[in-house]
Amino acid sequence: MIYIGQVSKADPAAGAVRVTFADRDGLVTSELPVIRPGGWGHEIAIPEPGEMVLCVFLDVSRTAGFCLGTYGDPPGTADQRGTWFEDGSHVYYDRTVKQLIIKAVGGAQITGNVSVTGNLNVSGGLTTGSRA
Repeated sequence: MIYIGQVSKADPAAGAVRVTFADRDGLVTSELPVIRPGGWGHEIAIPEPGEMVLCVFLDVSRTAGFCLGTYGDPPGTADQRGTWFEDGSHVYYDRTVKQLIIKAVGGAQITGNVSVTGNLNVSGGLTTGSRA
């Protein structure tokens, strides 16, 4: 069974959400695990309360199921793949211009050695630190 509902509670540490189904007399689920991509690089991308999600259940009792995630119009264009944040910050790759675009509204911090191969264009001030 497949249902559309609204996240009422999110538990990022558990990777789970509780979902309310308005069309089912306000039924609230137990914690549903959120499906996410596997592999070596993991991310925490749990839907937040208020977001609409698609859920699938293994039986009609809606006790054993999963949250498949949110749906709707994604940010960016069809040629952009990345992450957009609520403050306007984003990191995405645009395959039409073959560029990785990064915008950090609150600034960015890099810890570690940085190597640049190619031209470096700086718009704005450049501050250098002392070597320890």
